[in-house]
Amino acid sequence: MQRPTLAPLRRTPTVTPELGPVAEPFAPRRPARTGADPAVREYTPRLALRGISGHLAHATTGTTAWYAVAPRAWSMRPDDERDALMGALAGALARLQGRWLHWRVTWRPHAAAEWARRHDAWARPLPDVPGAVSWDAHLVGEQRRALTSPKAVKEVLLGVEVRGPRGRLGALGDALARRLGGARAADRRVDGELGADVRDIDAVLASSALGAAPLPAARMLHLLYRSCALGLPAQSVLPAAPHGEWEREDVAAVDGLARWSADPYAPTVAVTGVVDGALVTRHVVVASMGRMGDIDVPGEDLPWMTVPDDLPVPVEWSARMRVLPRDRAARGLRQAADRVEAQRRHYEADHGRQVPSALVRGLEAAEQVRGDLETDSPLALRCEGWWRMAIPGRTEREALELFDEVRRRYAPKIAVERSEAQYRLAREFVPGEPLATTAFRRRMSLRHVATAVPQATDLIGDDHGPLLLRARTSGRLLAWDPWHDAGAGPTPVVGGPGAGKTFLLGAVAAQLVRSCGAFVTLLDPSGALGRLVDVPELGGHTRRLSLRDAPPGVLNPFTLVDDPPEPAATAEDAWRHAAGRRAALVVAVLAELLPAAVRSGAQVRPLLVQAVERVGHDRAHDAGEVVDALQHMGAEGERLAAALAPALAAAGALSGHCDQPWSATADRLLVVSTTGLAESGADDPVTSTLARLAAWLVRQRVHVREGSAPTLVGIDDVHRFTATPAGRTLVTGLVRDGRTRTVVTARQASDLLSLVPDDGDAIPWHDAFVGRTEPGNRADALRLLRVAPHEAHQLPGPADAPGEFHWRSGPHCEPVRVDLSGPHLAGLRAALGGGPR
Repeated sequence: MQRPTLAPLRRTPTVTPELGPVAEPFAPRRPARTGADPAVREYTPRLALRGISGHLAHATTGTTAWYAVAPRAWSMRPDDERDALMGALAGALARLQGRWLHWRVTWRPHAAAEWARRHDAWARPLPDVPGAVSWDAHLVGEQRRALTSPKAVKEVLLGVEVRGPRGRLGALGDALARRLGGARAADRRVDGELGADVRDIDAVLASSALGAAPLPAARMLHLLYRSCALGLPAQSVLPAAPHGEWEREDVAAVDGLARWSADPYAPTVAVTGVVDGALVTRHVVVASMGRMGDIDVPGEDLPWMTVPDDLPVPVEWSARMRVLPRDRAARGLRQAADRVEAQRRHYEADHGRQVPSALVRGLEAAEQVRGDLETDSPLALRCEGWWRMAIPGRTEREALELFDEVRRRYAPKIAVERSEAQYRLAREFVPGEPLATTAFRRRMSLRHVATAVPQATDLIGDDHGPLLLRARTSGRLLAWDPWHDAGAGPTPVVGGPGAGKTFLLGAVAAQLVRSCGAFVTLLDPSGALGRLVDVPELGGHTRRLSLRDAPPGVLNPFTLVDDPPEPAATAEDAWRHAAGRRAALVVAVLAELLPAAVRSGAQVRPLLVQAVERVGHDRAHDAGEVVDALQHMGAEGERLAAALAPALAAAGALSGHCDQPWSATADRLLVVSTTGLAESGADDPVTSTLARLAAWLVRQRVHVREGSAPTLVGIDDVHRFTATPAGRTLVTGLVRDGRTRTVVTARQASDLLSLVPDDGDAIPWHDAFVGRTEPGNRADALRLLRVAPHEAHQLPGPADAPGEFHWRSGPHCEPVRVDLSGPHLAGLRAALGGGPR
């Protein structure tokens, strides 16, 4: 039957003669539905992570509180301090008994931009020179140089389990809370429930040897970015807002940061991400710590979690562990001991054979551990865990070669294993992800865990000043400002021939003049530092002065004392004082030129004083005029003039006039070449006089500039300069004077220790550099570094490369090397002969 078609209903308005057409009353319809949830699939992260609240990470596997562990120095520390550090570390872990812990060791690059901003704020750079590298270009080049190391700063992070995975009822409650109030409300509910536990853990970690503080939001994000972009260069970790709270949908920021892939049975995981606008792939090998033998830390071995720290790639760690209760550990050990005892009875009673030595050692070890558990020492507590390393490489072959290198470094005491299922093992590095496998479980005492010391790293430098050195372990560029935290005092640089002492001294001088506007005076016996005056960026602010072959008049003693400022009535005393100092210097120089037999005469000094008075005290005169005056002062004066004439001729720079007289304030860098002084012998009058003038020049520049600008004196190869009495007096005064910054190089530490009181027991220096040193000189070198004699094996040996030093700065001592890499420092490298860089 066909259904009839209905016409549309039309409404006709009612018409009244009085009011006209009237509309029908409005009939309200059913309201439209607005603000409905979008018809899309709800986002579910591929990660176990579900949200972040401050330093708490909420995941399907539980809630973990993350902390930044304070770094600790290890290099060149006394063994008793190292033992105390390991004992305190074990004690701190013992206080977390029963909780799962997640160690994460990662690296971040140098904060180059921050350093450049601070450096530019306090620096007093020289004016730019046309054609040379400008100051702005210099800062850019330094930042690029600092970023060449992918692992400048080591970060040790510790995740502490606050709450384990939820049961069915707990998960249902969380789901209801999330449905009713949203994910943020659900996380707040969890935070409220766990607040007391979190506060207790915060207090325990802050007061322990770990010195751990809740992980700030920015570093929490860095941990997530580095974990999800495992092995990729640091440029792939884009900056993010340091917000302290993340909801489930925010996890997408790290969930899709990189693509991980691995073929079945592949030896590596391929991680691909975007770096500077281009796709970059790194291959990562995840290795597990296998069987461990007896290790001697700190005696012979390094802390076993720091062994790969000096590799050229940033090796990361992920370790899951928990400290077992005493009763559970003792029960397991009793079972193991019972098995060993049964095997022993099987050998002896059943077969009448001698027990193998390995079985005896196992039984003895079990009995010792069981006896330790009966004590209250935290070192005896037992733990279990898994330790993994992520080793990145540009190619699969490179990653496997680095893995082989890691295995060689740990052999034969620790086995490093690579297993299948690399993808699942790599996911363990992401916070919140579950354990991939129980393979390679390690059971050990807290004493053994403490020997890992994961937070041991290079701690030196204050990140203030020019970038001069590079840490040998991490590759981090180190700044050094001699005046920042150490005040004044000498800095010894010790090393055998070819150690790089002169290169270091020249690098320090040039960088301090360029960056700090410092007034630097260098005493250069070899002539190698004289080329610094040709560095383009220092143009117009340098001068080289050769004592032996200087032009006539350059060392005229009348011109070495500056006049006071513009004459005024109130400056009359200053003019008289300058004239008196000038006359005293002229008399001292001329007396030094005389042979010893003539100089000892009673009338010598009075005659020289009278001759100077006749000539006058102005800077317009010279020493030759004094000799002429002596010839008109009787027979004794003629004898003195005859004795002085050949000496003045041999030292031509002492007489005559110079177009550019020396001034204590004219040049930022003054290189005084003392070549030939040591070879001439201390008994030569000309040598003694030139050494006295060199000492005078140094004192003038130090005292005139003191208090108005940074002042530094550098003495290269101090043994050659101290061959003369004047030179030894100067160096001794500078070393013992705590007001002057002095850098002194020497082939042997004994050359410097002899200059300080009490034969070097009261060492006045804050910084010291010790490079390649012969075995016979190491004992004195260790005294400079304030290192115990039994730790001499840590000192660089004769095979170390030039430019490598152990640098003692305050309480820390680390291996470093001089670094002048980068095209913006090409002029400085060329001036220093292109040495170590």
